[in-house]
Order: sequence, then structure tokens, then C-alpha cells
Amino acid sequence: MNDINELDHQLTLAINGSDSLFWDNVMYTVTDTFSWSLVILFLLIIIFKNNTWKEAVMVYVTIALLIFVADRICSGIVKPTVERWRPTQDPQLMYFIDVVRNYRGGRFGFFSGHACNTMCMATFLSWLFRSPKVTVTLFFWSFTTTFTRLYLGVHYLGDVTVGFIVGAILGTLFYWLMERFVHPRIGLKRFISEQFTPTGYLKSDMDTFMTIIFFNYIGVVIFAMTLGIG
Repeated sequence: MNDINELDHQLTLAINGSDSLFWDNVMYTVTDTFSWSLVILFLLIIIFKNNTWKEAVMVYVTIALLIFVADRICSGIVKPTVERWRPTQDPQLMYFIDVVRNYRGGRFGFFSGHACNTMCMATFLSWLFRSPKVTVTLFFWSFTTTFTRLYLGVHYLGDVTVGFIVGAILGTLFYWLMERFVHPRIGLKRFISEQFTPTGYLKSDMDTFMTIIFFNYIGVVIFAMTLGIG
């Protein structure tokens, strides 16, 4: 176990930080949930547009419960039980960590809430949309958002790895529960069309969603550049 912890420490130190103010600003911005507000808004619109209002509400409720349960498991149960220090708070490592804007996070970091929550959403939405291009985009978003936690030194690699695993399990479980019990009609959608995904979402809306994510990344980069100028 000591060897595993030591390897985790070394890998985290290798990933943490850089000498670039630009990348510091990018990572600090991407890690903030608020920077993804526009993507979240368009996601809600797309779900509403492609379902009846009752179906859309059930999807919203399921997503809300998914995030709530993931957060309670992570922050409410595991973190205070395991009590594994974040790298930025670990007395043995904190002085070796490259800290950005004095951001250190809370005391404990196992497992990563960012990794769990983003993977929950990426997995659940991948099942919901059944669009290969969107699936790749969502997992890319989850990985890049979670990478910021390593870069900023607020999580070990082991923290985010476990977060990914738990998130994928919860995302799949909650989609299965929604499809089977909460709103079975969602599970009955099986479209065979050039215009729709197998679950009935317009492919044009999927393309729009990916475009919004792409331009959101561009916006983050531009914002990071303005921070660097300031």
C-alpha cells in the first residue's frame, strides 16, 4: 500500500502545475462549474425540445437526483470517513505542490467530486442520447475538467481514478432506473432514422450541442488570455 501511495504522489507531482501563467488561468477557469453554465443551459433546452414535457421533467429530476446522490456519497460519506488529505493540504506534500491563485480546496480529497460528477453526467447523457460523436465529446469534457484537479494539485491521480469509476457506475445505474421504472416510455424509444439518434434525439441538436461545447472551450481560452493580460 505504501508503494502505491508513493507512486500516486509521484505521478501527481509530475502532472501538477507548470511555469505557464496562461495554462494556470485556463485550468483555474475550466475547473469552475460556472464556466460551463452555457453548456448546461443548452443541454436542458435540447432535452426539453426532444421530449414531451413530462418526459423532460423526469429526465431533469433523474439528473438532479444523480448529482445529489453522487455528491452525498463523495462529500457526505467517503471523504469524511477515509480522511485522505488533498495534495495541497497534505503536510508531507503541500510545500512541493504548485498552487494556482492560492486555491487549495477543502481538507480531504478522496475521492474526487469533479471526477465523479462529470463522469456521472457523461455516462448518463451518453446512454440518453446514444450518439457516438456526443459520447466522445462528453468523455473528453469529463477528462479535461478532471485533469484540472490534478494540475491544480487538489487531487491525487488515485482520487480521480476512483471518482471516474464511481461516476460511471452511478450514471449507468440511474439511467437504467429511469428507463425501467421512472419513465419506461423513454426506454421504448428506438428510432431508425438518418435524422434521429436511436433514442429519438435530433442529430442536428447533437451537432449543436457539440458546437456549444467547442465554443465554450474557445471562450475559456480567450478568458484565460485576458486574465494573463490583466
